[in-house]
Amino acid sequence: ALARALAADPDVVLLDEPFAALDASLREELRAEVAVVLRTAGVSGLLVTHDQAEALSLAESVAVMRAGRIEQVGTPEEIYARPASRWVAEFLGEADVLAGNATGGVVECELGRFGAGDGLSGPVDVVIRPEWVALDGAGGANGSVAEATVIGRAFFGHDHLVHLELGSGARLRSRRLGAPAWRPGDRVGVRIDGPVSALARNGEPAV
Repeated sequence: ALARALAADPDVVLLDEPFAALDASLREELRAEVAVVLRTAGVSGLLVTHDQAEALSLAESVAVMRAGRIEQVGTPEEIYARPASRWVAEFLGEADVLAGNATGGVVECELGRFGAGDGLSGPVDVVIRPEWVALDGAGGANGSVAEATVIGRAFFGHDHLVHLELGSGARLRSRRLGAPAWRPGDRVGVRIDGPVSALARNGEPAV
């Protein structure tokens, strides 16, 4: 089908859920091949998909839509690290949201203080991706700024996910490579080792 479409020498090819019926391994292999073919042919592709991982891995520019409206447009890296709203943050990948407060160019939440945009003041939502949450031994080891209790874990082979409860009762996740070192009931130190995005409570980007 792609060969027939390219035979007409188009400027743009529309791909409407082209990989949806394939199993996971074949889907990943084929979308990589399609990207190479389009790039080699010098043809742009417009991909419609409900698969967030597919959009992030295949596209150079992503438009996130909700109820027929575009919520945000940008590179995959921009949208993932700096979502325009809480809805975008939670729709595109895993995200946990903590309550925070901004004043004087700084956002403060249960996991520490982070730089904020000028003019931001008042309550904010602090968006944290699980892969940016590092765990250490309790007691402030390695610069951890908060403590949490492990309430669950899941091992996926290549990585694992640890479910945490902070002192406030807020829930948080940590996704790291390899097998989990922590068990339910363990007390751990928590620190952030990646970018944090803060959103004003009205949904506008703050940092």
